[in-house]
Amino acid sequence: MPAATVLFDFDGTLVRGDCAAAWLRGQLRSHPLRRLAAGLSFPFLAPGFAWWRSAWLPASFYTWLATVGRTQEALVEAREDFLRECALRRDELLIAPAVRRLHAHLEAGDPVVIVTGAEASLARDLWQALGQPAVPVVGSSVRQAFGGWIGQEHTIGPRKIAALAREGIRSPFAAVYSDSFWDLPLLCETARPVLVRPDPRSLARVHKRLRGAFELLR
Repeated sequence: MPAATVLFDFDGTLVRGDCAAAWLRGQLRSHPLRRLAAGLSFPFLAPGFAWWRSAWLPASFYTWLATVGRTQEALVEAREDFLRECALRRDELLIAPAVRRLHAHLEAGDPVVIVTGAEASLARDLWQALGQPAVPVVGSSVRQAFGGWIGQEHTIGPRKIAALAREGIRSPFAAVYSDSFWDLPLLCETARPVLVRPDPRSLARVHKRLRGAFELLR
């Protein structure tokens, strides 16, 4: 029987911030019309980010807005620039306690997977750009449409479990590391839930659901 998998969230757990949002903000700010459209639409679309079922819509729209009308070559070049800039901020971006845990699990021979709401290849490339060991990444996907790119699947909340299952990775998990209450569906499927530097809201929500039966990693 294969060993149970150790899961790590990416944004806010292994790296500071939201890598997809940072990438999109840079692209939107680089052109005045994109920046204007993003600013005008944000008050109407921002509430959609509050719920896992609806977060796909604003995320997909801003992905399209950042990419519409741009060649594949231009997008590749911009993405490489973004990754180089992140690599220069390596020590600032990496969340050292969680990264050390990931390395320890690998050294112990544990199967480790990063599961993220970020687009999978972006998270994988950023992890590599930050000089970290290769591990499988399960995440969101995009597709071409309407002259740009839109979201195909947004792997947040319960969708992470479905995405993992398609890769043959099923509960119970050996350990789950996350910073957010959005990962409660995963945290509830392990005997070793670990909350990494959570904000007060996530700490309260996870504490209420798990009744304090989790490790807090600062």
